[in-house]
Amino acid sequence: MNISHNFFLYFKNNEPVLFNYKEKKEYSVRKEYLKTLIDHSNTGEEKTNEDIIVRDFINADILTDKNNLETPYLNYYAHIFHNITKDTSVTMSDSTEEEWAGQYLEVCKRVKQEPLPRRGKVEDFEVVIKLPAPDEINLNLVDTLKKRKTVREFEETEVDIRQLSNLLFYTFGYIHGEEEEYGEFRRRSSPSGGCLQIIEPYITVFNVEGVKKGVYWYEPETHSLCKVTDEFSYQDLRDCLAGQFFGNKCSFGVFFAANLEVLAWKYKTPRNYKVVYLEAGHFSQTSQLIAVTQSLNTWITGAFTESAIEKLCQMDGIKKIPVFFTAYGKGELLSMHSIMRKKLDEYSTN
Repeated sequence: MNISHNFFLYFKNNEPVLFNYKEKKEYSVRKEYLKTLIDHSNTGEEKTNEDIIVRDFINADILTDKNNLETPYLNYYAHIFHNITKDTSVTMSDSTEEEWAGQYLEVCKRVKQEPLPRRGKVEDFEVVIKLPAPDEINLNLVDTLKKRKTVREFEETEVDIRQLSNLLFYTFGYIHGEEEEYGEFRRRSSPSGGCLQIIEPYITVFNVEGVKKGVYWYEPETHSLCKVTDEFSYQDLRDCLAGQFFGNKCSFGVFFAANLEVLAWKYKTPRNYKVVYLEAGHFSQTSQLIAVTQSLNTWITGAFTESAIEKLCQMDGIKKIPVFFTAYGKGELLSMHSIMRKKLDEYSTN
């Protein structure tokens, strides 16, 4: 008999749990069951003859005659994540349209009974900078799309505070004003799962007119920057970006953070984690297009050291996590950084 590859063992409240990530089923495991499982592993130990336990394992598909190992295209942990979040909607696909609407309303009824988690406010910060009112932007969309291009080497350039103000307002601000239909769920320029607006920007300022260097949290209600950290260097940025140096000399950058507390307030299934990165992608695309309208170049990355970002941006890594980064400024419209080009040339000549 083989131990199924669809299970992993973890401990919850100091008790062992076997989890079938394909079927989303959990099994509490007693000591004698753990011993039997070890006996059936490749440990070289003598196999047990406790038929009742073996039968229970077979009934739960933990022990199987088949070798159900799948070879994922991504790594094993990404494969587990995909299956854990697969087919986990809050509603049933085999219901009628009326039944589905009723199921969704029941979810909303349950959510309404819980208070919406408190979002950050300007009064939470000692230093607050009120940004200038945004300018009106009227540019051709197709031309803007064509001009968007990722750069990997910035020039040391100071940008106007109005450029930063415009970018933050049209990407993360409440551009629709107050809408009675949505109440406190103020819409922004990008789609958001459940209109929860979980993406929050943390701005790393390096070279912006009228704004001191540091890390700021953007508060959309008053269109303000709230100081989080006094100092933030390009080396700090490199440390956050797993050594990547393509953001060096950018005028400012934005860490896209996800407010998981607000997301979990409405959506309780494992699938909600997929929404986090989809939403970050929407806002990233919008920010890059707005950057073009402000004559700014951009570089983006999803490769970083989360713990370093959480520390510098004062995120707890549980309720709020970093999910993306974009750098803004003036740069060369080249596909490769000069250091990378030099290294490539060295390889080519060897």
